[in-house]
Amino acid sequence: MGEALAASFPRVASFFEQVSERSGVDVAGTFFGEGRPDLHADLPAQVGVFAVSVAALDVLAEEHGLYPSACAGYSLGTYAAFVGAGVLDRWAALDVLLEVERLLREKAPAGTMGFVIGLPELEVAAELARLTRDPHEVAIGNVNAAQQVVLTGRREPVLRALDHLAMHALKSEALPLGWPMHSPALAPVAAELAELVSSRIRLAFPGRAALYAPMLGRVVRSEEEARLVITSQIARTSRWADVLLAMASAGETRFVEVGPGDLLSKMHRWTLRSSRADVLEDPAGIARFASALGAPALGAPARPAAGEEVA
Repeated sequence: MGEALAASFPRVASFFEQVSERSGVDVAGTFFGEGRPDLHADLPAQVGVFAVSVAALDVLAEEHGLYPSACAGYSLGTYAAFVGAGVLDRWAALDVLLEVERLLREKAPAGTMGFVIGLPELEVAAELARLTRDPHEVAIGNVNAAQQVVLTGRREPVLRALDHLAMHALKSEALPLGWPMHSPALAPVAAELAELVSSRIRLAFPGRAALYAPMLGRVVRSEEEARLVITSQIARTSRWADVLLAMASAGETRFVEVGPGDLLSKMHRWTLRSSRADVLEDPAGIARFASALGAPALGAPARPAAGEEVA
């Protein structure tokens, strides 16, 4: 993860070294080659995804003159999206991500998550209301598509809800997670995070690209909203499907998943069947994408020409 980018571009290798020093996660040692056994642990995984996502954005901009016209991030990917949109400096975004990870480890209640496929959100919500009146016990944490939602909350209530919904859903299954992400149970963690953001984090709003937030299900409209998203999105429902629909309604037609993996591209197909999503995680894929858009080759000017922007 990120190895080919670092091998091809010295500036990326240098960036990974800086991320390693600041985070305590050895990016090259953890992810290159066969990788370390703990590479999927929460802290290294989140730092690695952030580093590779920002590095891929850098290569798009510095080597091909391509900048996003709109950005959105899934869950903790929100912080890389803020960088892509030019609303947060990369080091400030990394500091926020590291603080989120610290607070989750030290302050978050135990919990879990699980997905349900084949039932609409309203039906899932109605069934959960029959099981409990307390959203801290179990709630909808993510709406990934019209009939794909993720439950979040305390472990036993989530598992009971998954068993109950299995009678009606195409599939329901627990996820190997120890925190109730996007649950109101994380509100105290979000409140502590707000203290860091209010005292130490500077935003540049509006940025150079439109910024969309799954917590809102739409574009971010003010600096106040941007700060709310930074601090509170871990404790709010993430509405990824709504974000994709909002971006499409705003005229975005060409989407890319910038960084490792293709999960978001798959979810894109569930919601926006008439548009295309590319996966950009290595130099070859980025070069092919840039060539298809008619963008300049390596060493291109730093600014995009009209029409050379992607969501």
